[in-house]
Parts: sequence; C-alpha cells; structure tokens
Amino acid sequence: MKQVTPIQFAAGQERVLWPLFLLIPFLCLFGCVSNKNLQPEAATPDSEGGFELADRNHDGKLSKAEASDFLVDEIFNSKDTNHDGQVTKEEATVGDPTAAREFAKRDANHDGVVTKDEAIAYGRKHGLAAKAFKEADKNGDGQLTKQEVQAYYASREGPPR
Repeated sequence: MKQVTPIQFAAGQERVLWPLFLLIPFLCLFGCVSNKNLQPEAATPDSEGGFELADRNHDGKLSKAEASDFLVDEIFNSKDTNHDGQVTKEEATVGDPTAAREFAKRDANHDGVVTKDEAIAYGRKHGLAAKAFKEADKNGDGQLTKQEVQAYYASREGPPR
C-alpha cells in the first residue's frame, strides 16, 4: 500500500487554508454532482439527501444554525477517526503542528478533547458558514431553500449534470 505523507504548509498559510477546509463540505452538502447531496431523497440509499439531513426541523429551508451544525457535524465526523464522539489533538492535527492553535480554540474546557457540542458551539459562535450562507440567501430571509442552495452551487461550479 502506498504511504501518503501529510502536506507541509509554510507558517501563516493555515489561516488562509482553514476557510477552504470549511468550504469544501459546504459545497458537497449543497451541490456535489457525484455526491448524494444534490440527488433527490429517493435516489439515495438511506432515502435522504444532504439537504434533507441538514434540514432538522423538516420545513424545507435551512437556517444558519442548521447549515452550520450540519457542516460542523460532517467535519467533526471526518476528524473523529476512532468514532468515540470526541476529537483528540492528535486526530485534529494529523501531524500538522500548526493546526494545534485551531484545536485549542475549539476545546472550550481545555480538557484535551473537542466534543461535538464544543465543535457545534464554536461553529455557531464564529459563523463558519456565514459568508457562503449570506451569498446563497438571495431573497435575504435568513433561510436557504433547496433552490437557493442549488443556484449558489451552480454559480460557482456550473449547473448539475
């Protein structure tokens, strides 16, 4: 099996790249053509697409909190490699010591692990998806419809194929 080495970043680059790591799940949630997230509910194995999963109150719209919570949940689950419901510094940094600062910001009680509740609270407080959410919310009502989400994605990547 081929061994993959971590990407090395110059000092300061992590600040520029951190928002990109947050934008990737946002785009996948709202439009990845090869992902179940743009497909209708019936087309997915579990009968729910990404929009439906994010729409926790099932009103057909995403609030800022729903979008943020879903994104944080997706990122958290990808980092929690042993699936114990918490992310350790080792899991979060994966050999990148510059990521330790970002981990420390999320570890609210400074116990050396980030729980999902801590991650969600940080995501809500710091508005991790705020800019993309605002751009996608064309009618300015503070909620995203599936059509707004698809239009936002299409404006960035082109229409779904």
